[in-house]
Amino acid sequence: MNILGLIVEYNPFHNGHLYHLKKSKEVTKATHTIAIMSGNFLQRGEPALFDKYTRARAAVENGVDLVIELPTMYACQSAEIFAHGSIAMLNSLNCVDCICFGSEEGSVDILSTISDILVREPQEFRSYLKNYLDDGALFPTARSSALFDYISNNNLIDISKEKLLDVLNSSNNILGIEYIKSILRLKSNIKPFTIARVQSEYNSEAIESSICSATAIRKSLKDSSDINTISDVVPLNTFNIISEKISTNFNPMFDEMYYNILTSTIARDVNILNQYFDVNEGIENKIYQSIFTTSSLLDLQLSIKSKRYTLTKIKRILNNILLGITKEDMESVKTMNSMPYTRILAFNDKGREILKKIKINSDIHIVNKFSNISFAINDENFKKLIDYDVKASNIYNLIYYRNNRDLLKGPMDFYISPIYIKQT
Repeated sequence: MNILGLIVEYNPFHNGHLYHLKKSKEVTKATHTIAIMSGNFLQRGEPALFDKYTRARAAVENGVDLVIELPTMYACQSAEIFAHGSIAMLNSLNCVDCICFGSEEGSVDILSTISDILVREPQEFRSYLKNYLDDGALFPTARSSALFDYISNNNLIDISKEKLLDVLNSSNNILGIEYIKSILRLKSNIKPFTIARVQSEYNSEAIESSICSATAIRKSLKDSSDINTISDVVPLNTFNIISEKISTNFNPMFDEMYYNILTSTIARDVNILNQYFDVNEGIENKIYQSIFTTSSLLDLQLSIKSKRYTLTKIKRILNNILLGITKEDMESVKTMNSMPYTRILAFNDKGREILKKIKINSDIHIVNKFSNISFAINDENFKKLIDYDVKASNIYNLIYYRNNRDLLKGPMDFYISPIYIKQT
C-alpha cells in the first residue's frame, strides 16, 4: 500500500482538481489517496460554496479514497498555520508515504532548497537578512535577497534573482514551501512531490477552457442562475451533485451572506475585539468604526484594507471574529506537532483499507460520529479543536439551511455521519 496525501479545499471539485489527482497518483505511484480537506470555512477567510460533506462526497465520487476534515482553527489561517495543521494531521496518521501539491514552479527541488534554508536558518543566511533589514528593506524583500545571496554563494541551485522572486510571490509555491517546511520541522518521513498547475491562474475569474480556477467557477455560480455555465469545467459527478443540492434549495454560499451576523458580532464584542486572532495594532478600532459607514461586506473589507493589511488578511481577521477564534486558543494549538483526532467525512472501499492501517499504525482517535468522542472529553486540545469545528458548522448552517429550516435539527455535526461511496 502506497498512500498519497492531498491537502485540498475542493471549492468545488473541478477538472483541474481531477487532473491533479490523476497526475499525482501517476508521479507518486500511489495505490491509495487521503485528502485533508478544509471544512465549512476556508483559508481565504470565507465560507465554502457547499457544505463539507457535499464537497467530500464529490471528492470520493471523483476518485479520492478517504476525506478527512482539517480542523477549522487551521483551515482559516495563513499559509504557515494552514500547512502546519495539514502536515501534522497527515503525519499523525503514521501511514502516509507522500504528498503531492500543485505549484506554479513545478519543481520540488527549488521549493525544497528554499524550505531547508528557512527551517535551518544558517548563520550566513541570517547575516545577509540582518544586513538587508538594517538597510531599511521590508522583511519580504530582505528575505528574498538574503535567500538569493545564500543560494548563489553556496551554488545550491541555478536560479536568477527574478526567478526566485517569482517563486516566492506565487500563491501555490508559498503553500508548497510551507508544506515542506512543516515536513522538515516534524522530521516526517512523508516525501513531497509537486506538479505544475495547468492553464489557469489561481485567482483568474475567467472560464476560458475546460480547466479554470475555482474562483472563476464560484463567480459564475454567483453571477448566473444557470448552472450549465460550469458544465464544461467540472466532472460530471461534481455537476450532478451541485445540481442536486441546488434543486433541493441548498444554494451556493458566499461571504457577504454573513455580513449582518459579522457586524452584529463586532458591535457586541467591541471591547474584546483585540482578543481575536490576528487583531493587532489597533485595527479593532478601524473595524468597529467601519461597520457604521458600510453597507456590504466588500465595503467593510475595503474600508479596513491598507498597505499593511491586504484584502486576504482582512478577510481572515473578520472571519476569526465571526468564528470567535481567539489569540489565546490559537497560540495553544498552532504549533501542535500531532493531532489528537482525525475526523472522517467520506470514504470508499479503499478508504476503509486506509482506516484499518491507521488503526494499526497510529494511536490517533478516529472520529466517525460525535457520539463517540466522550473518550477524549478531558483532552483540552481535542475539546478546543472540536468545539471550534462545531461552532463553525453552526454559524455556517444558519445561512446554508435558510431555505430548509425544517431540516436543521440543531448542531448538524451530531446528526450527519461520514458518507460511504461503494466502489463499482
